[in-house]
Amino acid sequence: MSRSRTAGIALIGFPAAFALGCIPSARLVSRLLGAGDISAAGDHKPGAANVARTLGWAPGAATLGIDLAKGSVPAVFARRAGAGPDLTGALAVTPVIAHIAVVRGRGAAAALGAALALDPPATAVVLPLVVGGALAKRAALGAMGAALALPLVSLALGRRRTAAWCAALPAIMAGARLRGSAGAEPPATPAVVWERFWFDREPAVATAPATEASGSKAAVATAPAAGAAPDS
Repeated sequence: MSRSRTAGIALIGFPAAFALGCIPSARLVSRLLGAGDISAAGDHKPGAANVARTLGWAPGAATLGIDLAKGSVPAVFARRAGAGPDLTGALAVTPVIAHIAVVRGRGAAAALGAALALDPPATAVVLPLVVGGALAKRAALGAMGAALALPLVSLALGRRRTAAWCAALPAIMAGARLRGSAGAEPPATPAVVWERFWFDREPAVATAPATEASGSKAAVATAPAAGAAPDS
């Protein structure tokens, strides 16, 4: 393909891909149903899983479909226009980055759409991990497991350059997860890194000891008052 054609695809493709990634699909679906901002409900994440848990499977499926299209359309457009694997790969990851940076989502559904466009056979091999994770109510774990396996499968199928772009997807997803939700502190302990990376959640905090300690302190603080003379 000529350089001018490559430049033309890039000139049109990158702004379009970024704009697609900026579509707040979960918020749009939620507001169309009159439910307000989905970020204020459930786990506060603007994604298909939160929509499904909060509003039902049909709105969740609609959100998922939009996010899949956000990730896949730019790469499909590039391939059909004759772009090489590097330009196609770059256009595949662009909406995922935009979704994470602008919508503040985790990018799992958009990444799945990008994977389907980049390497359909490899994606078909790892897709059971996604489905199994969802069925076991461990969707975040299944998505990350599939994302990590994708470049290995793509490489095994002999697609070295495509595998490199597939490897970018779990790296981008990991960055979004480790960042945490809005207002979250940077991951300071291995436990926080582990829980955010694999399960996209904060580690459970044991509150009982703290409560007992607080009760003990309160008892100590109130002991002198109990022995004091009442007001006259």
